Amino acid sequence: MGTLFEQIPRHDRLDKSRIVTIGKEVKEIGEELGISFDNALNLYLAVAKISDYDTKDEQLAGFGELLQNLINQLAERD
Repeated sequence: MGTLFEQIPRHDRLDKSRIVTIGKEVKEIGEELGISFDNALNLYLAVAKISDYDTKDEQLAGFGELLQNLINQLAERD
């Protein structure tokens, strides 16, 4: 996972191989759980959203640490 100053650029567009890979993964999930492709896709998207929220929480915590360090340094100057 990329963090501040280490985040890799996002793709401007989805390439076909990524789409095919995700489709195959969703299909496999559906088969393993005995659920429809649509339900497997919803599950896949829910997990991806949770992961995205976790990433943002970690990055916001990093910003919070930077701000706290700045506040502490400014307070020491007084």
